[in-house]
Amino acid sequence: MSGQEFLKLIETGGVVMYPLLLCSIISIAVIIERSWTLIRAARAAERLHQLVGEATQEGSFADALAVSRRDPSPLGLVYKAVLGHADDGERARVAQRRHGEVARRLKRYIWLLGTVGSLAPFIGLFGTVIGIIRAFENMAATGSGGFAVVAAGISEALIATAGGLLVGVLSIFAYNAFMVRIGNLSALWRDWTDELLMQLAQPRPREGTLSRVAQSR
Repeated sequence: MSGQEFLKLIETGGVVMYPLLLCSIISIAVIIERSWTLIRAARAAERLHQLVGEATQEGSFADALAVSRRDPSPLGLVYKAVLGHADDGERARVAQRRHGEVARRLKRYIWLLGTVGSLAPFIGLFGTVIGIIRAFENMAATGSGGFAVVAAGISEALIATAGGLLVGVLSIFAYNAFMVRIGNLSALWRDWTDELLMQLAQPRPREGTLSRVAQSR
C-alpha cells in the first residue's frame, strides 16, 4: 500500500481514524523501546551473573561487589544491595525489595499497551456507529436506499472497525508478550540471586584481586 492510498484510507475511515493512528504510534514506540530495553537488560544481566559467579566461586567477594557497583543493568542493583550487607537475613529482605523495584522498572510504559489494546476496539466501534448514522442520513436525504447512497457510510464504518481491531489486537499481543518475557526474566534473576545468597552464606576462604572490575568496564 502506497502512502497516498494509506492517507485515502485514513480519510475514508472518518474522524476516529486519527485517534486510532495516534494509538498505533504510541504502541509502536513502546514496543520498540521496551524490546530494546529488555534485550540490553538480559544481555547485561547474563554477563554480570557470569562475572559475579566466577568471583564468588573463588571467594573474591570484594571483586563481586566492585563489579556490581559498576554494572548499569537492573540485576546490578540487586547484586550490589545483596553484596553490600553482611547479615544473611538482611540480604534476603533487601534482595526481595530490589527484585520488586527491578520488576517495576521493566514494566515501565507497558501499561500503555494494555490501555491502547482496551480502548482501540471501542474507538473503532464508535467509528462504526458514526458510519452507520451517516449511511442513514444519506438515505433520508435522498429518499432512497440504494447501495450507492449508503456505500460511503458503510465503508467508513467497516474501515473504522478494522482499524480499531487491528490496533487493539496488536497492542494486546505485545502487552502479553512483554509480561511473559518480564516474568521469565524476573524468575531467572531471582534464581540467580538465590544462588548468590547461598554462596554468601558459606564460609569465606579468602578475598581475591580486582581483576574482574577491569572486565566489567
